[in-house]
Amino acid sequence: MRQKLKLHLILLLGLCVFINRTHAQLIGGDEDEEEEEEEEEEESVEDETFEEKLQRKNIKQDSSLSVDKLIAKYGYEAEVHHVTTEDGYILTMHRIRSQGSQPFLLQHGLVDSSAGFVVMGPNVSLAYLLADHNYDVWLGNARGNRYSRNHTSLDPDESKFWDFSWHEIGMYDLPAMIDYVLKVTGFKRLHYAGHSQGCTSFFVMCSMRPTYNEKVISMQALAPAVYAKETEDHPYIRAISLYFNSLVGSSIREMFNGEFRFLCRMTEETERLCIEAVFGIVGRNWNEFNRKMFPVILGHYPAGVAAKQVKHFIQIIKSGRFAPYSYSSNKNMLLYRDHQPPRYNLSLVTVPTFVYYSTNDLLCHPRDVESMCDDLGNVTGKYLVPVKEFNHMDFLWAIDVRKMLYQRMLQVLGKLPEDPQGEGRAVRVSRGARGRGLHAI
Repeated sequence: MRQKLKLHLILLLGLCVFINRTHAQLIGGDEDEEEEEEEEEEESVEDETFEEKLQRKNIKQDSSLSVDKLIAKYGYEAEVHHVTTEDGYILTMHRIRSQGSQPFLLQHGLVDSSAGFVVMGPNVSLAYLLADHNYDVWLGNARGNRYSRNHTSLDPDESKFWDFSWHEIGMYDLPAMIDYVLKVTGFKRLHYAGHSQGCTSFFVMCSMRPTYNEKVISMQALAPAVYAKETEDHPYIRAISLYFNSLVGSSIREMFNGEFRFLCRMTEETERLCIEAVFGIVGRNWNEFNRKMFPVILGHYPAGVAAKQVKHFIQIIKSGRFAPYSYSSNKNMLLYRDHQPPRYNLSLVTVPTFVYYSTNDLLCHPRDVESMCDDLGNVTGKYLVPVKEFNHMDFLWAIDVRKMLYQRMLQVLGKLPEDPQGEGRAVRVSRGARGRGLHAI
């Protein structure tokens, strides 16, 4: 019975548009009314200490704050910026400002947003760590997620708005954001780190628009979802693929737009099943998962994607080819002058790239990552996280991710001394007189 419930929750993730259409009936009323009732309800837990009560209130607050307000809450100088791409999409960027410091752009993965790099708080998340080490941190949001649902002429309620994949994110979104950051800061180059699809789109950009290689000092590739031959047997990939081939699934344009949180908050048991369902996708690791923070994760994740992004990933999994989106044979001939799209040429990616991967990542198999490294134009190093259970989302969510991973990144960036034993040393950096407050631009 538990396995069936777990599978149904996974399928519901793929059916989020259907859930959205019947949302009012499922939760028995308007979302705003529910939020008002939650605010009015006085929560109390027996035998709860003052510290535990404060933590619970913080978790509830952090689950509902926007990324800029979340950053400001913890004493960092937050800004909101808007960037328009060549093809008219209006993207939101969040910034942890450090005026005059080297800019560092962080780009999220599939179904995520800029929240992924701050959601676990100042003692864990990468964006805060980089800010503490005097980087001017910029957080990107790809087209279609909750922060980037605007366009100069298209409406997100129209199907044409959703006619994009991570190819367009690499061709248009990343170049627009990089150019904007360099223009605002006055720097000629920046550092970049991507998680999962944040790597996929980056390598698309550098192979298709190679001049952008010169604008990036280094690429820190976390769990790069690029080559995916070994992912073909993933059971949920097969299930979603079958769904897209169905009559209902073939018409879907938008997916994963947040309804998952309503299912997972029903009972303690459904919450656990939801976590197990996530583990079924990314890899199981209870030891490094902070269950108390799951409501915060649910408040920000998933953040919405185009169905075409998911379909594109399924294509590269099935074909074993890292290539642009494949249409019908006739349309491919018109677009690519061949019956199938040409592979992206990773040898054109000349940005110094350091790759981080793990053995328990069900979406990025080590053999695929190593094959990718063989084809990239300038791999300066790779780091297999020395924790057997480390999974795809542990790169952002793991309790000890700083010790297990980010210390190594700081060594690569020259912010920590190299450890001859291969393990980083913890260095505590004070924010000092860092400015506080929220500035909208």
